[in-house]
Amino acid sequence: MCASAQVAVRGDALYRALPGNPGVGSCISCHGEPVNNRNSVLRGATGAALISRTIAAVGAMGYLRQYLTDADLGDIAAYLASVVPAGAIDTLPELSPTTDQFGAQLVGTQSAERVVLLRNRLPRNDVIIGAVLSSDAVQFPLQHDCPLALPPLAQCRIRIAFRPAAVGTVQAGFSVVDSASVLLRSGVLAGQGVENMPAQLAWREPPALAFGNVALGASAERSAQLVNPTAVPVQLQRLRLTGPNASRFVLDANCTAPSLLPAGGTCELRVRFAPSSAGLAEAWIEIEPDAGNAPLARVSASGIAAPDAPPAPPPPTSEGGGGLASLAWLALLGAAVAALSRPIRCRSARRRSS
Repeated sequence: MCASAQVAVRGDALYRALPGNPGVGSCISCHGEPVNNRNSVLRGATGAALISRTIAAVGAMGYLRQYLTDADLGDIAAYLASVVPAGAIDTLPELSPTTDQFGAQLVGTQSAERVVLLRNRLPRNDVIIGAVLSSDAVQFPLQHDCPLALPPLAQCRIRIAFRPAAVGTVQAGFSVVDSASVLLRSGVLAGQGVENMPAQLAWREPPALAFGNVALGASAERSAQLVNPTAVPVQLQRLRLTGPNASRFVLDANCTAPSLLPAGGTCELRVRFAPSSAGLAEAWIEIEPDAGNAPLARVSASGIAAPDAPPAPPPPTSEGGGGLASLAWLALLGAAVAALSRPIRCRSARRRSS
């Protein structure tokens, strides 16, 4: 059991940062969090052989073979098998975000709460929620408002905080299980306990970038400012989009990680959305610094079909008092008014001369 757990932990590390410098840098760059099953990545839980055949069959992935041994592929398969029960992904509720890095926190103090959304994607059936659990309830306490039966297409909120008990890196997980204690979804939490008050990153505005409705074929952009209000520079180790629809957005920033955000400095982030398909898209801006971390910024948008062009006005007609008949009638009326006004002007002129 311990050996299997260690293998899964190593597979998690490989999934997020491949050895060497293969360009893409990680499986997560293409597939995102495995819990979202992008490109059916959870099929890799079947074993190393399937992952190996996939790498050989997909030309863009072929280079990975020089960096990953059979043992590496086995560890990645073990990690994928630990994420969610294979085969049930279409009926499981959606959890977002599935990872949260709290950054540095003074020992014995508690961070602000972070919010995780749990959504029932089924249009007709409830999802039974037995419990929402933290694997380290002392250092990562959580609360939630999820009902025992989450209605169709409804969502509930899980609120998690970080309270380190000692100096050092702290990692834990949280899970959502049904009434029979079967795992529905899981997430990963991390933070750093420190003795001295750390630098603290913050957002200049509330961390939510809402695009609203954007027509297919059009594009929109939103921006946010990440600030370091302290007198200590902050090392940004990771800055990226993650979540169920991260690939539908494009993130650009002038502080691409890894980089230093100087004391009093500001990082300008721009997120672009150009929908090619209709529907709701959500993602999160994930940051990993060596300081206290700003909350994850939620990004949301909806792609909608472009509105139909308004109908052209009807051509002029000679019926119903409109069109050419109306123009002719107005011309005759004008001529009559002009003719009647001439005698009046003449009579007025004779009066003045007399």
